[in-house]
Amino acid sequence: MRSDGADVMGGLNLLITGASGFLGKHTVSYAVAAGHRVTAVIRDRTALLQDWPEQVQVIASDLNDLKVLPPDIDVVVHLAASLEGDDAAQQSDTVDATKAFLSACLSLPKPPAIVLASSMSVYSSALVNEGDLIDENTPLEDRADQRDAYCRGKIAQEVLCSTVAADAGLPLQIMRIGALYGPGRVWNAHIGVGLGPLLIQVGKDGEIPLSHVRHAAQALVLAAEEAAQERSGVVNVVDDDLPDRKRFVKALKWRGWPKITIPLRMVEFAARRLGRWTARPGLLRMPVLRARLMPLRYDNRRLHDIGWRSEGRFEDLMRQAREPVDD
Repeated sequence: MRSDGADVMGGLNLLITGASGFLGKHTVSYAVAAGHRVTAVIRDRTALLQDWPEQVQVIASDLNDLKVLPPDIDVVVHLAASLEGDDAAQQSDTVDATKAFLSACLSLPKPPAIVLASSMSVYSSALVNEGDLIDENTPLEDRADQRDAYCRGKIAQEVLCSTVAADAGLPLQIMRIGALYGPGRVWNAHIGVGLGPLLIQVGKDGEIPLSHVRHAAQALVLAAEEAAQERSGVVNVVDDDLPDRKRFVKALKWRGWPKITIPLRMVEFAARRLGRWTARPGLLRMPVLRARLMPLRYDNRRLHDIGWRSEGRFEDLMRQAREPVDD
C-alpha cells in the first residue's frame, strides 16, 4: 500500500460517493489506511458500515438532493452510479446525479479535484478486432445507441465530468475499471450466459478485463493523490494476471456447474438472424456481444505508472473471493 503521497501532503481530505457499495467500502478502507481523511456519501444511513473508523464522516443523501458539501475537500472520488436499469434509470442515477453532485462541488470556495470511477465498457466494440490490445488510446464507442444503457450512461458521465473539469480548470482522473470481483462477487458477463445451474460459455480465449475490488480501491486512492497534485489523466484499471475464459471457468468449478461451450461464431450467427428485433437479450445484439465476448488483450502500464501494485495471482485472489462473506 503506497503512503508516500499521504506523507508528502500530510493526508488529503477525500469525499467518496457511493461509499457503502461493493467498491466504495473498500475504497474508504484503503483511503483511511493510506492516511487520508474521508467523508463518505451514502444514500441511506442504514447502509452505514459498522467497521468504519470513527474518523470517517458520513453524509446520508441522494446525490440529486445533495446541496452542501464540506468546504475543505481536496479531492472527490465519484463512484456512485447505477449498475443496471434502462436509459431512464441511467439518466437519473448516473447522469443527473453526477450533474447535481458536480454543481455542489462547484459551489465550494475552492472546488475539489475529481476522480471518476468509469468503466472499460466505454471502448468501441466495432473498431477493434480479435486479439487487439486495449489501452487508453483505444477508440471510444461512437455507436452507443447500439450498446446497453450502462455503456451509454458511463459515456455520458465521462463527457459531463470532462466538460465541467475543463471549464472550471479542475484536475480530473478518469479511472476505467474492468469487471470487479472479490468477496461475495465472482461472476461477470464476459464469461458468457448463466442460466440457473447452467453456464453457456461462449468461447475460451481472450483475456477477461478483471479488477479485484482491492486493486480497484488502491487505484482510486492513488488517482486521488495524483489529482491532488494537479495531474489529470485516463487510466485503465485491470489486474496484472488476467485469465482467459477457460482459466476463469476452471476456477469456478467449485460451484459444480454443468458447462456447455458454444463457439462465438454460432452466437454471432444467431444475433444476425434475429436482425433488428429490439427486444432480444443483450448478448444477442452484435455490438453488446462483441464488447463482452470478443477475445482481446488489455494493457495496464499507466496504472503501474501511478504507483499501483498487484496483491497476487488470479487463482489466489479468486480463492479468497469464494470464501463466505460475513453479514
